[in-house]
Amino acid sequence: MTTAKKTAKAPTVSKAVARKAVTKRSAAKRGRGFGAAFVYEGLRGDILSLRLEPGTLLDETELASRFKVSRSPVREALIRLAGEGLVQTLRNRSSIVAPFDVTTIHSHLNAMHLMYCLTARLAATNRTSAQVDALRGMLEAHRAAMSRDDSATLIANNRDFHVAIAEAGGNSFFSAWTSSVLDQGQRLMGLYLRDAEVRRSDALLDDHVAIVDAIAAGDPDAAEQAARADAELLISQLRQYLFRDPLRDFNLASFGPAVSPSALGKTSVSVNTETH
Repeated sequence: MTTAKKTAKAPTVSKAVARKAVTKRSAAKRGRGFGAAFVYEGLRGDILSLRLEPGTLLDETELASRFKVSRSPVREALIRLAGEGLVQTLRNRSSIVAPFDVTTIHSHLNAMHLMYCLTARLAATNRTSAQVDALRGMLEAHRAAMSRDDSATLIANNRDFHVAIAEAGGNSFFSAWTSSVLDQGQRLMGLYLRDAEVRRSDALLDDHVAIVDAIAAGDPDAAEQAARADAELLISQLRQYLFRDPLRDFNLASFGPAVSPSALGKTSVSVNTETH
């Protein structure tokens, strides 16, 4: 006689429900990562382009509402931006767009000068033909932006051009340093092009052409020389703008004849002494 074994059935969950739960968890996980990156890219672009000016308060609740995310990815993005020196965390744990530190401007310009020269020299030795073609294409894009007087594109193109040169040099550390220096410099360039009457000159683009020609020819000395001329022209313009003296040409005589102290002493003042 055979006996059937009875096995207790475990409670089951429908496959559709299980798939839905897994999908929901995966989406939440992706959302957290992509959310932080999305906020980071958005804020970084706003800071570098000066749409968010130095000193602007970065309220986590307002930013979460703007980017339609929770406060967690906003906080992650702010921490990452603080690590790049673009955001400053205050004692009360609030965050602001990092102000310009006047004491570091000279050091920044010196670092930019060094990276321009060093990376151009290395690029002339290590570049590929594809990288040279890419640099020539950047020159055409830059020339088009200049004809439109498109300051934002000019700033971005200048940054991308010199980072591409650094990458052509084949040293990943120099590429990262160049990128970091120029990212900070975009805010300086933004202030300069926004407020100064002088716009970027054709001579600076000529220097870019000379850099690319020297890199293509495999001439490190000429590449360094052209990069030095490019850096020195830009730095000279920036320093002239940043450290200009608004009272240098100020002339009080333009307001009328000067009044001598003795004349002031003889001036009579009418005073009403009547008693009411």
